[in-house]
Amino acid sequence: MLTFKQMHKRLLPLLMGSLFLSLALAGCGKTGKLDEGDCKCTVSFVDIPKELSMLEENVQKNFSISLTLKNIINEKLYHITLNHDNSFQQEISLNPGVYEVYKPYASQSGNTGITMAADVESVELTADKPSEIHVFVENTDEFTKHWMSVQPMPEMILAEKFDGQIQINRKIVDLRADNASDLIAQLNITFESQPNQVPAYGKIEVSDGQMGVRLTLQNQSDAPADWHSCKLIGIYVFKNNVVFPKGVTLGMSPDTVCHNSDGLYGEPDAFTRSLLYGWGFDNTHAIYKDAATGDKITVNLGSDNSSIQSIRYELAQFE
Repeated sequence: MLTFKQMHKRLLPLLMGSLFLSLALAGCGKTGKLDEGDCKCTVSFVDIPKELSMLEENVQKNFSISLTLKNIINEKLYHITLNHDNSFQQEISLNPGVYEVYKPYASQSGNTGITMAADVESVELTADKPSEIHVFVENTDEFTKHWMSVQPMPEMILAEKFDGQIQINRKIVDLRADNASDLIAQLNITFESQPNQVPAYGKIEVSDGQMGVRLTLQNQSDAPADWHSCKLIGIYVFKNNVVFPKGVTLGMSPDTVCHNSDGLYGEPDAFTRSLLYGWGFDNTHAIYKDAATGDKITVNLGSDNSSIQSIRYELAQFE
């Protein structure tokens, strides 16, 4: 069996080769430079909701907006990024022509609930008249509602990580309840199997993709049972719509949650997929185990060590 060091030596050249190949291929496309012409155009984020400045610190830090312009004649693409570093405004200088404006994208959309839009679908650039493109939050009311829903309630801030509670839609749910009815009531789940029966001791997974929540349920009886009566044995969250104990939410920095002395959850009991942690090649998962209950929490730290990407809470296994 290969040692860690031997695996590292064998895999690193392959991974680096793949990286350089992908970079080379990316450079072969029709990508233009933002300063290649004399026609001025200012791209800016306008009507910024006040809640954006109230997002969790790490979500704010990593929030950016991507916008692409396409010259309709030569089909060159021009990629623009708006973020805190440029105060969400960038001036570009392109050649004369008509440019298609692609729909802007927010990098933290899964954590913020933000959908972006631009005020024009195309823009004509000329040397004698500067142009402007404004991008804005398309779903302001929904964004505000989302922001409010993920503000940790006092009970969640004070809860210990293995208390078996989560906050969803401003409601506290007990994951150890007899069945998952309180949690399911907050989700839009359709179980397609007919007649909605789960075999004796069988397990199923149901999900609400819009909320980014997947549940693992188990029939812990010796006869088929309706899925609504099954016991919750696991929840996987991949969008920032759930608050975990101590106020942990997706988008937080790994250090905020998993730092051995200052993290909200403290030092993990184990890591997995950590061969190249921090190099951007693989996701790293921090694992916490509770000897008292048998529960387990798995925190996905993300491939670039910048933010928590998902959290899985597994209750003690029923055998």
